[in-house]
Amino acid sequence: MVADRAGVSLAATTYYFETKADIVAEASSQLLQHYVGSFGRFADRHRAVPTVDFLGFFTRLLANVAGGHRTGTLAWCEIMLDAARRDTTRRLARSWFDRVHDLWLDITSLLGVEDAERVARSGLDLCIGLFFVILPLGLDEAEATALPFDGLRERSAADSAAGPQRAPIRQGRKAVETRGRIVDAAMAILAAEGPGGITYRAVADRANLTRAAPTYHFPTIEGLIGDVQIDLFDRTKARYREGLAGLDRAPLDAPQLIRSTTAILRREATEFGLLSLADLAIRLEAARHPAFRAIVRSHIEDQNRAWLRILRQLAPRHATPAGAMILQSLCVGKLVRIAATGGRRADVDRVRDELAHDIGAILGGAHWTAQAGRITRG
Repeated sequence: MVADRAGVSLAATTYYFETKADIVAEASSQLLQHYVGSFGRFADRHRAVPTVDFLGFFTRLLANVAGGHRTGTLAWCEIMLDAARRDTTRRLARSWFDRVHDLWLDITSLLGVEDAERVARSGLDLCIGLFFVILPLGLDEAEATALPFDGLRERSAADSAAGPQRAPIRQGRKAVETRGRIVDAAMAILAAEGPGGITYRAVADRANLTRAAPTYHFPTIEGLIGDVQIDLFDRTKARYREGLAGLDRAPLDAPQLIRSTTAILRREATEFGLLSLADLAIRLEAARHPAFRAIVRSHIEDQNRAWLRILRQLAPRHATPAGAMILQSLCVGKLVRIAATGGRRADVDRVRDELAHDIGAILGGAHWTAQAGRITRG
């Protein structure tokens, strides 16, 4: 496929690269360096002639992701998930995050942002988390730039009901058990290798079944991935509900929410790291296959509603769909950063302080995106 796309002979790929992993590593390195270079050039230009404030910088990034940079950002997201699985790419991810954090800090300082260190880290995590909303849902520039200021516009009841259905299950206990083994095997492959690793042969071998079994229960690979998608999001929802158990009932205070959210995020990044990767990989698959978007959107909307219910208990005046979208995206962005860089102790230890700052600002109506909302609507 690479040779065909590049317009070269198949032999050329093996002449320049010993393995497919080497091609991925080189492509990853070039793409990550491109992003570093882009941020660096922005800082240099603004240092010479100030042209935009931090909110303008942030919204321009989101607009670019929804527009001309969609393919490159999708590739970047795939690299970050791949980095969590491979040492070679993980080293690149660590270098990238460290360099880009420094550049974001430079940019926030240049743009006169108060508490530049916190806003730089929060802004980068939020931006990454929003990538995993903009890309899978195929949002346009206007919808993408509205996310942190107005939230995600939920679909109508009719649109929500039109989501994907599970593949028909063959009757009988043994058939149900076999289907479960197939879905579990596909989910494990998804976590370890990404959607591209899911083939009938790989699933049959992983589940210790005959080669014909997956095709009997799932006539198409897309149907199998669709069932994996539904099961995966159900499990993610159950884990989050377990972690937030009791928070939708009074009494509730901000420190309790911060503790619970921190514990959930740390657990997702460590104990359930592979399942979390699979969850995010399915989101990216929806960016390429619109048929998967309905369940992804339902999953994102469901999490937003859960966050909004909690925020309304703590701060009815400042509880907004935008705040719920920000909290969900911050958690996704932090999860990607921690997983891609190998769960560095400094990153994990800093999570609680970072969440305390952002949750406190959202509850007080003073998050740095709140000003942007007023500007955008003004």
